[in-house]
Amino acid sequence: RKKNEESKEKMVGILKLFAYADWLDIILMIIGLIAAVANGTGLPLIIFVFAEMTNSFVMIGQMQLTLWTFTIFYRFAYYYVGIGFAIVILSTIQVWTFLTSAATQTARIHQKFFFAVLHQEMAWFDTSQIGTLNTRQTDDINTIHEVIGDKICIFVQFFTTFLTGIVIGFVYGWKLTLVILSVSPLLAAAFLASFTTKELSAYARAGSVAEEILTSIRTVVAFNGQMKALAKYDVNLENARKVGVKKSITTYTSLGFTEFVLFGAFALAFWYGTKLTVEEKENYDNRTCVFFSALLGAFSLGQGSPHLESVANARGAAYEVYKVISKVLNHHLIDSSAKEGYRPDKLKGEIEFKDIHFSYPSRPDVKILKGLNLKVQSGKTIALVGSSGCGKSTAIQLLQRFYDPVQGEITLDGRDIRTLNIKWLREHIGLVSQEPILFAVIPIRCCREGITDSEVEKTAKEASAFDFISRLPDVTQLSGGQKQQIAIARALARNPRILLLDEATSALDTQSDSIVQAAIDKARAGRTTIVIAHRLSTIRTADIIAGFHNDVVVEQGTHSQLMTQKGVYYSLVMQFSSFGKSSIRNCHEENVPAVPYSRILALNKPEWLHIFFGVIAAAFSGGVYPAFAVIFGKIIGPSTYNSTVVFPILPFQGFMFGKSGEIVWYDDHKNAIGVLLTRLATDASQVKGATGSQLGLLTKTACTLLTAIIIAFVYDWRLTLLILACIPFIIAANAVRLSFVAGHALKDQKALEEAGRISAEVVENIRTVASLSSEDAFCERHNASLNGPYRDSLTKAPLYGLTYGIVQCANYFLDAAVFRFRAWLIANCYTNFENVFIAFLSILFGAMNVGQSTSLAPDFGKAKVSAQRIFQLLDRKPFIDSYSEKGTKLVRQFRKSLKLTNLVVLYCP
Repeated sequence: RKKNEESKEKMVGILKLFAYADWLDIILMIIGLIAAVANGTGLPLIIFVFAEMTNSFVMIGQMQLTLWTFTIFYRFAYYYVGIGFAIVILSTIQVWTFLTSAATQTARIHQKFFFAVLHQEMAWFDTSQIGTLNTRQTDDINTIHEVIGDKICIFVQFFTTFLTGIVIGFVYGWKLTLVILSVSPLLAAAFLASFTTKELSAYARAGSVAEEILTSIRTVVAFNGQMKALAKYDVNLENARKVGVKKSITTYTSLGFTEFVLFGAFALAFWYGTKLTVEEKENYDNRTCVFFSALLGAFSLGQGSPHLESVANARGAAYEVYKVISKVLNHHLIDSSAKEGYRPDKLKGEIEFKDIHFSYPSRPDVKILKGLNLKVQSGKTIALVGSSGCGKSTAIQLLQRFYDPVQGEITLDGRDIRTLNIKWLREHIGLVSQEPILFAVIPIRCCREGITDSEVEKTAKEASAFDFISRLPDVTQLSGGQKQQIAIARALARNPRILLLDEATSALDTQSDSIVQAAIDKARAGRTTIVIAHRLSTIRTADIIAGFHNDVVVEQGTHSQLMTQKGVYYSLVMQFSSFGKSSIRNCHEENVPAVPYSRILALNKPEWLHIFFGVIAAAFSGGVYPAFAVIFGKIIGPSTYNSTVVFPILPFQGFMFGKSGEIVWYDDHKNAIGVLLTRLATDASQVKGATGSQLGLLTKTACTLLTAIIIAFVYDWRLTLLILACIPFIIAANAVRLSFVAGHALKDQKALEEAGRISAEVVENIRTVASLSSEDAFCERHNASLNGPYRDSLTKAPLYGLTYGIVQCANYFLDAAVFRFRAWLIANCYTNFENVFIAFLSILFGAMNVGQSTSLAPDFGKAKVSAQRIFQLLDRKPFIDSYSEKGTKLVRQFRKSLKLTNLVVLYCP
C-alpha cells in the first residue's frame, strides 16, 4: 500500500498537466474539446446508418427486391459522405487548436524550467543529480508536449465515441446494454499501475552519468577509460531496460485482458440478445443497434489505449519537471531574481567575516569553517593562503552569497550581506577563477546592461586583451593566458568595487603568468581585492596575507612579517611549486543521411528471437477481427473462441516488443556536450516509435488488412476490387502526413539541440553564471533558441490538423463507395446479401485498425529522424580511433624523450 501511495505521489493529475496554460490556451483547448467531442459523436451516428442498413439486409433477404429498396442504400452512402465532410472539419479544428495551445504551453514550460534551474540555491545543485536536468529539459518536456498536443484531444475523441455508444445502447435496449456493461469492472481492472516514473528516473540517471563522462571526455580518452565509462553507462541503461520490460508486460497484459473481456461481452450480447428476441419478442432493430454500440465502444477503447499510455508517461514526466519549477516559485532563501533587499547608493568595499561556521549541505557533518574572523579594508588587497580544503574558496563563495553561514555573519560596509539585494551584491563583485569559462553564447558586453562599445574596448585594453581579441575572433583557439585576460576584461566590464581572484594564474606558464599578472595588478588598483593563490610569488605585494589552518585564520601580516614568524605562510613558500595545463576544443558539422527502415530494425538484432515471436503474435492478433467479421456475418452464435485467442496473444506480443524496444545507444562523438546529451535523451527513446510496441501494432494492422482483403475476396471479389482501388489514396494520405511530421521533427530537433547546448553549458558552470549575475542573459538566449520551434509549431498546427482530418474521413468516403456499389451488385444479382455483408464487415474492421495505426504516425515520423541521427554518429569513422588495434606496439619499455619536429596544429574553424 505504501508503494502504491508513493507511485501516485510521483505522478501529477491530468489537469495539472495544463498548469501553465493562460486564458487564450484555455479558450483554444475548450474549442478543441468541443470539436473532439463532436468528432467523437460523429462515428456513433454511423451506428444508426449501419444498424438500419443491417436490418434492411435482413428484410430484403425475406422479400422481393424493388428499385425503391435500393434507393434506401444509395441514401446510406450519402449519409456517409456527409458525415465524412463533417469529420474533416472537426478533426482539423481539434488538432489545430490543441497543437497551437501545446506550442505556447511547452515554450512556457521550457522557459520556466530553465529559469527555475538558474535561480536555484547552490545547495540544491550540490544535493541534486545535475546531469539529469538536461534529460528533464528535453525528453520529459517533449513527453508532456506530445500529450497536451494532439494525443489528449484524440483520446477525448475516442472516449467520447465510447460513451456515446453506451448512451445509444441504453436508449435502444437498456437490458442488453446493462448485461454488456456488467463486465466493465473487469475492464477497469485491466489498467494496472504504470512504471513510467521509474523508467524516466532510470533514464535520467543514465543521462547524469553520460554528462559526467562527456564533460571529462579528454581525461577519459587519455587514460584509455572508454570501456569502463561505457560499462558505467550501460549499468544505468540496464536498470532502465528492466523497468521498461516490466512496464511493457504490465501494459500489454492489461490490453490483452481488455480484449479478452470485450470479446466475452460480445458473446454474452449474442446469447442474451437472442434470448430477448425469442422470449420477450424484443425488436430486432434495437438489438442490432445495441450490439453495434458495444462493438464501436470496443474499437474506441482499443484505439484510445495507446494515447492513455502516453498520458500516463506525461504525468510521470511532469512530476519531476513541475517539482523543479514549483521549488523556486514557492520557497527560496537565496534567489538572485528576488526584488527584495537593500541597494546602497554608495559602496566602499569594506568586508568583514565575523565568527563564520559553515558546512556544505551535501556534507552537513563536515565543518569547512570553524569560527572564521577576517577583516578586509576598503581598497586593500588581501591574499588567502593555506593547504587545499582549508576553506579559502568557501569564504569567497559565502561572500557572493552562494550559501549562507550556519553561524556568524558577513558584513559589507557594516551591513549584513543577507539584508542586501543578491543581484546588486553580485553585480559589484568581479570574479576571475583558475580556469575561466568563456561561454559561447555570452560576450563581454552581456555582463552589464547598457555597456557601450567604447567601454568594452576600454576594459579589454585594461586587461591587455584588446590586441589579440581584434586578431582572433574565435575564442576556442585562445591560449590559457588569453582566456584569462578575457575573463579579467569580463570582470572589469561591470566596474566592480570588489575583485575576487581565485587561483587566477596558477594554471599558466611563466610567460603567460607575467602578462596576466600585469593585467591583474592594473585591475585591482583602487578596488577591494581578495586573492587566493598557490603560486605564492604572485601575492608578495598584497597588503595583507592571511594564513589558513584547520579551517580558521591563524596568522595575518605582510610577506616579510609572515616569513619572519615562520608559520603557515613560511611553510608554503618553502614548498612552492607550479604547473600548467592547456586545453583545446574541437567542433563538428553534421549532415543527416537517409536510413532505410530495415537498418532501424537491425539495431534490435540481439533480440531477433523476441521480435520473431512478437511478429507471429501480432500476426495472429491481426487476424482475429476479420475472423470475427465472418462469424458475425453468418450469425452463428457466441464468439467465445476469439476471446480465448486474443488474451494470450496480446500480452505475449507486448512483452516481446517491449523487451526489444529498449535500445542501448552510446556516443563518443566530440561535439558540444549539451547537443550530445540532448540526443541521448531524445533520439534513443524516440526510435522506439519505429520499433517496440509500434512495430507490433504495424504488424497487427498489416495482418488485419491482409486477412480482411483475403476474406473479402473469397466472399465477393468485385466489391473487394473496388476497395483495393481506394486503398492507395488512403496510403497516400498517410504518407503525406508521415513525411510532414518527419520534416518538422528534424527542424525541431536541431533547435532543441541548440537549447540543450546552452542548458548544459550553463548548468555545468552555474557558479560562474551566478557570479556574473548573467542568469537573465542566458535565459534570453535560451528562450530565443526556442523561438524557431515555437513559430514552426504554430505554422504546422493547421496543416497537421488537416492531414489528420483527411486520413480520418478517408474511411467514410470508402464506406460510401462500398454502399453504393454493393447495392448495384445485389440489384443485378451478382451476389447475395450474406457475402456482401461479410466482405464489407471484414474491410470495415481492417479500416478501423488502419485508423488506429495512423494516430501513431507522428511517433514513427520522429523515430525515423532520430534513427538518421543515430546512424550518422555510428557510421562516423574518426581519424584517430582509440579503439583501433592498428599501429606499432613497442616491445621494450619506453624510456626515451619525445621529439616534435616541424609540428603544425590547425584547429577546426
